[in-house]
Amino acid sequence: MRWIRVLRLRLRSLLRARQVEQELDEELGHHMQRQIEAHLAAGMSPEEARRTALLEFGGIEQRKEECRDARGLVFVEGVWQDLGYALRTLTKSRAFTTVAVLSIGLGIGANTAIFTFVNAALLKPLPYPQAERIVALQERMPESGTTTLVHPVSFVEWHERARSFEALAIGQPLPVNTDGADGAEMISGFWSTAGLFRVFGVAPALGRAFAEEESRPGAAQVVVLSDGYWRRRFGADFRVVGRTIRMGGSQATVVGVMPPGFRVGTLNTDVYYPLPLDRSKPEAVGSRSFQCYGRLRLGVSLDAARAEMTLIADEIGHEIRAEKGWRVQVSDLRDALVRDSRPALLLLLGVVVFVLLIACANLAGLLLTRSVGRRSELALRASLGASRFRLVQQLVVESLVLAGMGGALGLLLGAAASRGLVFLAKDAVEFGQMADVRLDVSVVAFTVALSVLTAILFGLVPAWQVSRFNLQAALAEHGRGGGDSRGQHRVRAAIMTSEIALAVVLLAGSGLLLRTFANLLQVKLGFEPEQVLTMKLFLTDDAPRRANLVESILERVETLPGVRAVGTIQFLPLSGWTNNGPFYFVGRPKPTDPMNMASDVSTVSRGYFEAMGIQLVRGRSFDLRDRMQSPRVAVVNQAFVDRYSPQQDPLGQVILGDWANPRPTEIVGIVGDIRHNGLTTEPRPTVFLAQAQVPGYITFVVVRTSSDLQGMAAAVRREIQQVDPSQALTAVQSMRQYVSAALARPRLYAVLLGGFAALALVLSAVGLYGLMAYAVSQRTREIGIRMALGARGPVVLRSILAQGVRLAVIGLATGTLCAMAMSRLLTALLYDVSPNDPLTYVGATVVLGGVALAAAFVPARRASRVDPILALRYE
Repeated sequence: MRWIRVLRLRLRSLLRARQVEQELDEELGHHMQRQIEAHLAAGMSPEEARRTALLEFGGIEQRKEECRDARGLVFVEGVWQDLGYALRTLTKSRAFTTVAVLSIGLGIGANTAIFTFVNAALLKPLPYPQAERIVALQERMPESGTTTLVHPVSFVEWHERARSFEALAIGQPLPVNTDGADGAEMISGFWSTAGLFRVFGVAPALGRAFAEEESRPGAAQVVVLSDGYWRRRFGADFRVVGRTIRMGGSQATVVGVMPPGFRVGTLNTDVYYPLPLDRSKPEAVGSRSFQCYGRLRLGVSLDAARAEMTLIADEIGHEIRAEKGWRVQVSDLRDALVRDSRPALLLLLGVVVFVLLIACANLAGLLLTRSVGRRSELALRASLGASRFRLVQQLVVESLVLAGMGGALGLLLGAAASRGLVFLAKDAVEFGQMADVRLDVSVVAFTVALSVLTAILFGLVPAWQVSRFNLQAALAEHGRGGGDSRGQHRVRAAIMTSEIALAVVLLAGSGLLLRTFANLLQVKLGFEPEQVLTMKLFLTDDAPRRANLVESILERVETLPGVRAVGTIQFLPLSGWTNNGPFYFVGRPKPTDPMNMASDVSTVSRGYFEAMGIQLVRGRSFDLRDRMQSPRVAVVNQAFVDRYSPQQDPLGQVILGDWANPRPTEIVGIVGDIRHNGLTTEPRPTVFLAQAQVPGYITFVVVRTSSDLQGMAAAVRREIQQVDPSQALTAVQSMRQYVSAALARPRLYAVLLGGFAALALVLSAVGLYGLMAYAVSQRTREIGIRMALGARGPVVLRSILAQGVRLAVIGLATGTLCAMAMSRLLTALLYDVSPNDPLTYVGATVVLGGVALAAAFVPARRASRVDPILALRYE
């Protein structure tokens, strides 16, 4: 054969190069010594004699170097030859190559897809100068330690006292009504103090940022545009600076345009405008609803800033009684952005690593199976002088070729999967810099490195195993096929049990998340989402005008055909957005700690409870009697009654809360509990205030209708435009869509983990079947002998199945123990199901046990029907 002749010539060349180098070493040693002695005899100094001898024998050193180059060239040529040979043999073994490439491609593709998210959220540098100096600040409630947004009062105190920050700013995302191309348009705005752009270290690309004096009450209204809004609305007109545009109910002058890609955290903002903060009355602009960012001074560490803010919080608590016990949380900006998504990302990364390990185990099993079948070929090469290292090199090169093809396929699959995951996850979770999730150089480098590592780790072990053979026995087996050695049997058994154990872990985890999703579907919401239409308004007038505008909208919309009820609420249920504050009952002793009696606060209009289908337990809901000038009233939920007034009827009692424009408020009604802060959060005590008495800026119109929702949305929009042509609407969708969005995150986790578990199950089934089929084929002669001696098919079937079942039981037991240990990582994602739920683990073991049994049964059944005469022909 041609390849044998080529191999023999290469081996001879390598051996000759080594022999020549040894001879030259001996020649150099002898001649150098004689020549140095001659020079010394001629009167030269020892140093001169040595230097002269080296110059005379430089040609020998050059010849030695040429021999070394020849040896390196032989190695390179050998690798190149192995590469060509691997491509030819893999092309001939198409079934083997297809299964191997698909296995590794699916494993690497899953890892590539998830790594794109990990890279964007956790590894890629934030798009700000010296981003490591930017921090996010939050407040922590006394006792519970729950983090909240920042109060303007706290910000003013921090700004005056803190010395760790070069710049400090607060802001709040608020929508803005403006003039669009087709009439009124609602755009996203960010309301902030003047230090915002200094904190992020980014200056406007055009014009300037707003100045400190422009962030005070009564200052002229100015605005900075985002690059995207500037291009979309003004056609990238460079003359936009200095123009006047309508912002809400007033005119604002454009003073700057931000550079492309600038965002505050993960917010996509159209315009930035100054927060009119009066430092002497900071509470006038709102409560704990502001984001706070700071830039550390050069040389100030994060720990030093935390220590200083702890001291400042203690000082404020001593001076302001209402702030006693509050703490400040200072976090690195990246940590703050990915705090919620980091556990999910790391969990998904761990899951796909498990999938890759199963795929690699498949590859190792396939390579071991194929390599054992080629032992006679390898023995022939060894008989011609090939070393064990040279044989391993050949097999590793084949592994690298397979991993390269699998890596290329994985890169394509990963690119497609990452785009699909972005679409799937856009409503479920904010993965940090979601807009930057894409394949880049680091992702490609990760894929290449993963492919090479896969080839080396899971190609080297089978190659090393199969290269350990007895030359004489291997050559004797030529033409008959060989049996397993004990070492190879152990390796194959380890691969099978590992695949089963890894698959059990993934199946159990996906089962827990699927049960969580099923439990969430059964959660009682406390309201009826069917046939409910919602849309968002932003009201910019003063309080009386806001109240009158909402009342006018209600009067017009409730007359539309098909409208059964209409109302408004500041923040929709399940959104998690709400106000919160302490209160006390007038006439009862005040609590020593105000936060011992705290309640969520929501502002709703008349008709809201009817529109949402919320049960009125006792008393009344809001109606036309409740006006701005009338005594303030409130409706509370059942959780409020159970916690704060279980023994005394709350109807008719008066409460006074630390809310906007606080006034004594009489409780006039009790409604049922609803899930306002998410499906997994139990209803909290809530006070509902009347929109007509405490009108907010943000409000959602809620319409219960018996008509088509799309047609009703157009009709409601027309009526609102009749009331106020400058009023824009956004977020027009059904309440059922909001419920679906609340389920998006658990659904995403269940779908992803379930999909990866299904992929692992398929890979495991293929791998187990291949290994069992190979193991049975190695016992063909044994089975033929047994059946020739009288063994029946069922006995042979049970014997072979027993081997597979024994390995499956070991794998299932190992996998179950590992799954129970690792399931605690899922605790934060579970709802109403224990991490050690027995039903889930039984289901996972039954499913995988059935797959393993089927994988063993098919080749075992085939073996039990073998013709003894045909089997004995191998002897």
